[in-house]
Amino acid sequence: MAKSTNEAKSGSVLGDMLQPSEKQASQTQDERLYNEILDAILDHRLSPGVKLKEDELADIFSVSRTVVRRALLRLSHDRIVDMQPNRGATIIRPDVRKAREILGVRKLIEAEVVREATLRASPDALAELRQCVENERDHVRRQQHGAGLRLSGDFHIRLSALSENTTLKSYLMELVPQTSLIIAMYQTPQHDLCSHQEHFDIIDVMASGDADAAVAVMAEHLQHLEDKLDLDNERSPGDLYAAFAHVKGVS
Repeated sequence: MAKSTNEAKSGSVLGDMLQPSEKQASQTQDERLYNEILDAILDHRLSPGVKLKEDELADIFSVSRTVVRRALLRLSHDRIVDMQPNRGATIIRPDVRKAREILGVRKLIEAEVVREATLRASPDALAELRQCVENERDHVRRQQHGAGLRLSGDFHIRLSALSENTTLKSYLMELVPQTSLIIAMYQTPQHDLCSHQEHFDIIDVMASGDADAAVAVMAEHLQHLEDKLDLDNERSPGDLYAAFAHVKGVS
């Protein structure tokens, strides 16, 4: 993914890191719509395969179709939706083979990411990373699972930035949104990911400076994520108006 594309997005790949009060004040209309759609997917209100109709989204959010197209284009750049001429946008449905490929590649990439990050990260950088995980934990405790999962992805992207390996970071910025789709599609109902505690564990090991141990704990973390997925069953799609019932009529 080209650097210019990544820089054109506001905040992180999975939405900006602002707190709710700050978001309301600073988000543009398309940024808000981007995050609303993403949260609906991660909260299981919408599933992969749903067609995102421009006219319905414009009506639900009381915005123009131009705003809707900008939001959908950002989601397309993150490979969350597929946009086809004259066919509109559809939430991508990663099949089992694709899901296993993405999870496998993440294991390979993040082993090197966490190794390099452990060797390079300063105490201040680790403190900022810990704050990211505290935000993730707080959202989960407030039952804001979509925002919590976005922050979970942000943890991994921030970690890749600490590695100072721009190539690995660019790959991870493509894989993290796709992983979120996989979680939304295949996560078993009885499992809560609760990744924040494992993220704290990773930071603690990194702080010790033991790169080999950090690689091991990252491998366990990603394997736990995969173990909580049922790669044989898919969720039903859902309905746009039902998914966004909480914003209907709100400008």
